[in-house]
Amino acid sequence: MTTAGQGPSNFRFTAFDFDPTKYDAMISSFDTAKDRIKDIPDLLNVRVVRTLENRMMVMSGYRSSDALDAATGAYSSIFADFAQYIVGEPLVRAGERVARVIGEVPNNDIKYMRFVRVVIDPTKYDAMMSYLNGGVLDSFKDIAGLSRVFITRNSEDHIFSAAGYIDKTSADAAAETMQNAVAGMAEYITEEPLIREGELVWLYQFNV
Repeated sequence: MTTAGQGPSNFRFTAFDFDPTKYDAMISSFDTAKDRIKDIPDLLNVRVVRTLENRMMVMSGYRSSDALDAATGAYSSIFADFAQYIVGEPLVRAGERVARVIGEVPNNDIKYMRFVRVVIDPTKYDAMMSYLNGGVLDSFKDIAGLSRVFITRNSEDHIFSAAGYIDKTSADAAAETMQNAVAGMAEYITEEPLIREGELVWLYQFNV
């Protein structure tokens, strides 16, 4: 169901390309950085997803927008240590959660994620949210293997969806529901949606 309950209210997304020959070393560096990550106040989780052979998406969830802003310095410092693995400049976006769906799978059991970025006409934002909350998001709640769908507004015209599943099979089974939801947004969006997905390769979870 859709809900505004507890959990992260704000998210930071960092997409970057990396040298695949350094993949194992990079993952080890995430483990090394874990103690520093634990020291960031109100950082509730970090998920690292390999969306292509040479691309990662890092999704970090915070308890509030103030916590996200306060963590920017520490976040940048930690990420600077990954420069030796990164090719080009990371793309960083942050936003507030505007909707959420909770599925049957516990949050800690997410193993596969699908990300969808849409560019919208900002004058149609309220109409789009009415469309999503009018039953579209509820259509996800009974998908077998779904854990969470988070929708964030990362800028006036950028909406980002992050969906977590127990495995790729469940994500593939949900593809039609996702495509139908995106198709119904055609009158609100101004560009073709960008879809990235992949396996979860590293996780930090507060108090776990």
